[in-house]
Amino acid sequence: MKSFDENKREVFTSLVSHFKKNKNEKLSHVRPPYNTDNSLFKICLKCEEKPCANACEESIIKLDEDKTPFLNFENSGCTFCGECAKACKSEVLVLSEENWIKSKFSIDTNNCLAWNSVMCSSCVDACEEKAINFFSLFRPTIDMNKCSGCGFCYSPCPPYAIKYKTLKEKL
Repeated sequence: MKSFDENKREVFTSLVSHFKKNKNEKLSHVRPPYNTDNSLFKICLKCEEKPCANACEESIIKLDEDKTPFLNFENSGCTFCGECAKACKSEVLVLSEENWIKSKFSIDTNNCLAWNSVMCSSCVDACEEKAINFFSLFRPTIDMNKCSGCGFCYSPCPPYAIKYKTLKEKL
């Protein structure tokens, strides 16, 4: 006989399978914080060691096909520790620059469990900035005035209903 937790897990898994993330979906490449201009990342092509990626305590700085750094929120988010900027010898990332991530996060209401009347608060629980709020029992929204773009809300979302894209300037 299955335990209550096993039954609960099966029910939740079957609900989430309806909302599965499209594995072929191309995510926007969001660059690390502490930079003024995304065009500066061309300088990274000459950097062979990629110390920014190695310095990241959350291991979210990955390298694109062209070997330039971007943030991958699949497993974690950015803590704004500054280690990537401290490690950058090319001065593409500089601690004196604003430490916001040039991104905009949103909730895909078609895939969001809460928006589809399923009790879920994964994104709210993960948001230390308190930028995600429920305006009714099943309606989470992101307040971009509070959102730092850290990405911690992305990976805990079972159906990956949190979406993000690159911004050119702060909202």
